[in-house]
Amino acid sequence: MIRKCIFWAHLVVGLLVGVVVLTLCVTGGLLAFEKQILDWAERDIRALPPSPFAERLHPSVLLAKAAKLNPGKVSNIYWGAVEWGADSQMPVRLYFADRSLVLLNSWNGEVLGRGAESLRAFFRTTTTVHVNLALLGTGKWMVDVSNAAFVFLVFSGLWLWWPRRWRWKALRSSVAIRFDVRGKARDWNWHNALGFWSMLPLLILAASGLVLSFKPVYLGWRDFAGKNLLAVPKPSPALRLASNESPGWNGVMNAVIRQCPDWHSMILTSSPTNTQGVATIMVCMGALGQRTLSRNVSVDQASQTIIKIKTWENEDVRIRAGMISRYAHTGEILGPWGQLLAAFACLAGLVLVYTGFALSWRRFFPSPTRGQIEISHQN
Repeated sequence: MIRKCIFWAHLVVGLLVGVVVLTLCVTGGLLAFEKQILDWAERDIRALPPSPFAERLHPSVLLAKAAKLNPGKVSNIYWGAVEWGADSQMPVRLYFADRSLVLLNSWNGEVLGRGAESLRAFFRTTTTVHVNLALLGTGKWMVDVSNAAFVFLVFSGLWLWWPRRWRWKALRSSVAIRFDVRGKARDWNWHNALGFWSMLPLLILAASGLVLSFKPVYLGWRDFAGKNLLAVPKPSPALRLASNESPGWNGVMNAVIRQCPDWHSMILTSSPTNTQGVATIMVCMGALGQRTLSRNVSVDQASQTIIKIKTWENEDVRIRAGMISRYAHTGEILGPWGQLLAAFACLAGLVLVYTGFALSWRRFFPSPTRGQIEISHQN
């Protein structure tokens, strides 16, 4: 009786939110490698230093250059908007609030273009659809409810998949993906087998989406993780590491590089217009979402003196919990392999929705002819 109730609840909920879940899987799969795709699309844009003794320009100067290109959007430049790459030939990326950007030469401020504008516009639209279905008001609510329903579908699917008797012959048909069957048998096999192999990544995507969708769930996760899962943060050591560099932004960056030689990218997280005070820079040693491999470095610009270096272990547990939920949702927390796993889960989600609809259609609208064809193929 319980199994039958769970089956019908699984079926009805799947039919109600299936289209939204399908949309989330499609857009999530397209966004899985957004940063890598954009890096590849803009790979030919290079910013050669004008001379061996050239020095990087201050972010405020780069900001002024960008303002000349698009003065109407200067006030929209958001926190953490300037990014440098470890490759000295990579242009500086200066982002706007609408996620468009300007590429500049870090050494002389030359504007190198707007990057892959069409591709970036495509990803912005895809993100909007993923977040709220591109529908103001009701779209965000529909996505949030579908996230919650998807968590239920994963757990109820596991309950229904669980064999009543653990026999290899019966188990094999629900864990081995078969390509030699068609029709209902194929849909049933793919729905069960893919559901089994993608259960964990799908649960991570759905659960992290649930955390991001509802503030009470986010606060509950943050408190639970802080008390039970994450280690108590260590205090950041007080530092006074002078770089002995010449004044200027070049000295600031060199002071940071000296402490983080294996850096991959740097993102300014303080105001770009701050020219004299303390600059805070997030130094990434891995992918952007691998915050365990990043450092937040505070540097006094006047003396090029490093005041503080904050690692993952020094970060507040609530901030760490938020980062885990944010980057677990995209898989970036595990780097490219995690992104690949997230993309696989999205692809599996597409197949699960399709096969779920197909099985439901056959249940409610059986076709005797189709059944005879399926039997003949299996024989």
